[in-house]
Amino acid sequence: MPSELSDLLIPGTDADVIARYASLSERAREATFGVMEEEYVVCDTETTGFTPGKDSLIEVAAAIICGPQILQRFSTFVNPGQPIPEFITELTGISDADVQGAPTAAEAVAALADFAGERPIIAHNAAFDQAFISASAPPGTTIGHISRWIDSLELARIALPRLREHKLESLSRAFGVYPSSHRAIDDVEALCGLWRILLVAISDLPSGLPALLAELFAPTDWPLRPVLRQVAGATGATSSDFSLAAARRAREGIQVRQRKYDAEDIAAGISLKSMTTEELEQAYSASGLLAAMYEGFEPRPEQLLMAGEVAAALGSQTHRVIEAGTGVGKSMAYLLPLALFAQRNEVIGGVATKTNALLDQLMYNELPRLDAALAAQPGGRRISYVALKGYDHYPCLRKLSKLSREERRFDSGAAPTTLAMLLSHVCQSARGDLDPLVLNWRELPRWEAVANAEDCLRHKCRYYQHCLLHGARRAAADADIVVTNHALLFCDVLADGGILPPCRQWVVDEAHAVEAEARQQFNLVVEARSLTSALDGLLHTGGALNLLRKAAEGLNGASLLLGRIDAASAEAQALLVIADSFFSSVKELIAVAEKSSYDRVELWISAAVRDSGPWGALASLGGSLAKRLEQLCNNCREIISLCVQFAELEEAQVNLAGLYAELRQQLDALVLIIGGDDQDYVYHADLDRREQTRTDRLIASRIDIGALLAERLYPACMSVIYTSATLAAGESFDYFLRSSGLGALAAELYRTVRFDSSYDFETNMAVYLPTDMPEPNTPGYHDALEELLLAVHRSLGGSTLTLFTNRRDMERLYQSLKPQLEAAGINLRCQFRGFSARRLRDEFLANESLSLFALRSFWEGFDAPGDTLRCVIIPKLPFGRPTDPLLQERQLRERDVWRNYVLPEAVIDLKQAAGRLIRSSTDHGALILADSRLLSKWYGKVFLAALPSQQRHPLTIAEIAQSLSAGV
Repeated sequence: MPSELSDLLIPGTDADVIARYASLSERAREATFGVMEEEYVVCDTETTGFTPGKDSLIEVAAAIICGPQILQRFSTFVNPGQPIPEFITELTGISDADVQGAPTAAEAVAALADFAGERPIIAHNAAFDQAFISASAPPGTTIGHISRWIDSLELARIALPRLREHKLESLSRAFGVYPSSHRAIDDVEALCGLWRILLVAISDLPSGLPALLAELFAPTDWPLRPVLRQVAGATGATSSDFSLAAARRAREGIQVRQRKYDAEDIAAGISLKSMTTEELEQAYSASGLLAAMYEGFEPRPEQLLMAGEVAAALGSQTHRVIEAGTGVGKSMAYLLPLALFAQRNEVIGGVATKTNALLDQLMYNELPRLDAALAAQPGGRRISYVALKGYDHYPCLRKLSKLSREERRFDSGAAPTTLAMLLSHVCQSARGDLDPLVLNWRELPRWEAVANAEDCLRHKCRYYQHCLLHGARRAAADADIVVTNHALLFCDVLADGGILPPCRQWVVDEAHAVEAEARQQFNLVVEARSLTSALDGLLHTGGALNLLRKAAEGLNGASLLLGRIDAASAEAQALLVIADSFFSSVKELIAVAEKSSYDRVELWISAAVRDSGPWGALASLGGSLAKRLEQLCNNCREIISLCVQFAELEEAQVNLAGLYAELRQQLDALVLIIGGDDQDYVYHADLDRREQTRTDRLIASRIDIGALLAERLYPACMSVIYTSATLAAGESFDYFLRSSGLGALAAELYRTVRFDSSYDFETNMAVYLPTDMPEPNTPGYHDALEELLLAVHRSLGGSTLTLFTNRRDMERLYQSLKPQLEAAGINLRCQFRGFSARRLRDEFLANESLSLFALRSFWEGFDAPGDTLRCVIIPKLPFGRPTDPLLQERQLRERDVWRNYVLPEAVIDLKQAAGRLIRSSTDHGALILADSRLLSKWYGKVFLAALPSQQRHPLTIAEIAQSLSAGV
């Protein structure tokens, strides 16, 4: 199998699915789909930007295909009538000189229309190409079959759901077709080859599924429908041949159960068995277990010491805060003691991560290695492990089956692509959640397709034994190790342990994010999207109230129930009108926000705001909304109670129960925020200045997360072990102990430990401090920063990452420096809005001479070992915004807020950013801190003392450039 395909597969993909994907290219060469296949036009464009009407075409290419053959080709450059932006020239290789004298956009599109005739058109991300071509078409011009612009990107996502991404460039590499190059002429060739592969992949779906997909929401106009019918016709199977239960049964296989205990039930009077010192020393030695797992393994004293702390915490039922520097090997320092503890005591050990990247690393790299190594030992025993996420990360098979048989409307005219993707996914995935999929929840409301604790039938559901959610939960209840995310761990805290299996020993990795993630989960939010979606879920043709009404009609004794259903429908209809007025008043809060040129505004709802006219209007409407919403909730609750006496309504009423829970959450949040009396919360509004954008929200955030965790998490756990490379602000753990709530416990119940990096930072990292930089936000700062960036890049020739805290500064400096660096032969990229962070990461890693300007998403979790990254520049210290609502609320209530919160948060953020530079023992490079406050302010010493290297060089900009040129 090509490595390009292997790298594209979602981890955990079943072996038979991998084998089918690997053989697609070969099978596509011989495949046929009917005696007479239809002719199609494959099309692609290149443009000056992303906005039709504002930006213009610069290249158009097309080809007519029939079956596996290309019958005819078309291509032309297009004169856009405007300069081609530099980043487009970089991406495509098309310059102003190439398009000089080329046809205008209207002329090129007219020629394309003549070439295409009335054939259906295939394009990858067809909406983009269609929009630009339509915008440039002469009046009365029709390009291809007017309703048949077929999106091969949609088809790829349906046919190949076990791939991480479906960009044309990635797919062409994975399947070995003509290479895509961001040139229309090449991309057309690539898509011609890929099209047959996608058709074969659709034909590989379970018998009858292609035919069922072709019938989804039959009244809607869906360009993929004829394609799916064509493939279904070639297979000979009909939709009645497809059984979702049978497909899941075949995919899931048989689960082997093993009994696990709740550690609380067995701990009383019994010493829990943890790894001994001798076992630890042997396992982490040059001839031990880890040496069998990793070729070239070298024992690291810090890793052994950390493993000892983990084992001691588990054995003594105490907590730990462990800062482990880069290179300690912290994942295996906690996985081995935790796994053996779980096995020996027949309990479940939990690991919680912030990011899916680390979760996948543990699930598909570290844990499989550990499992194999333990099994290979004399008398060894395999470990069981499973990833588990919240309900709404998994599809509900009952809902998918119901949706697949509906002849339903879509008011938006949206196609059933999302449902088709979900059906394909559940037939190709024994386990797993929806996170890797790119799903359009505007097309299909999420609540209609995913599992929900409130409307789940559990063991009464006909799909229970084959459910992805309950399959994962059953496996988690039997596992040695459960790996989940911070979000679900804190949701479980709110649910008093009702979500996760009884897990009393937790390792929380990436723990520097604990407070922020917990606060996010504990937020109460009122937003238009959630409320109107729930109301629509009650009212639309296939909605909960209409389904209940249809099911209840004709039942003896159902007159009271039908009356309540009618009353609830009337309430919901009225609420849609009131909600629209209410959220219009939420947007009016912009009037009391600080003046800013940014679209997004975060407004602290202070006493002054509550005294303002806009808030008064909002509060009045909010009171009316709350009153009517409570009436609706009462009606829904009574309907659910009345349904209990009718066995025929059991399944229909669970959909209402799920919507009732969402409406109740919105009501509780609304009452809390409008009242503003609960002092445990800070209240704020997330607003958008754009008039037509309805993403405004009202939010209540818990202020003291630590107090909540001390009250709810630690009493339910025997050991919580927090670890990260950045937990201490300098030498002090006080900030983390306060924010996590551990500091509220008795001192003997927890311990803080620091393990320095196994890498030689003093030798490998030089810290440069420019002495001739003005302070940020003072005259001359931006000019000096531009001078510094230019000098550093010229000295190093690239491989530099500059981490900004401000998008405008970044984009302004990019526009100024780009041509100067280009003249020096240095390639610079910038994280513009809308650019894929993952694509920028991949491009940076693939090109050692590339430099990158980036924002917060690159401050942590970005690894670029070797000469790919030789220098990190940080223009400003990462202090939080002074307008942050939580900060403003704290300043109102507490003393020394800046020293207690703002400073330690910024120190930890800087440590995270500095950690991007040295990712292996052989890495070396320069960290340049361009904020002169490090030298002029008292707190500069706090930042500098927290860095892993104390090799500091206070020099002028010219001296820094000279030092870098000399390789110092």
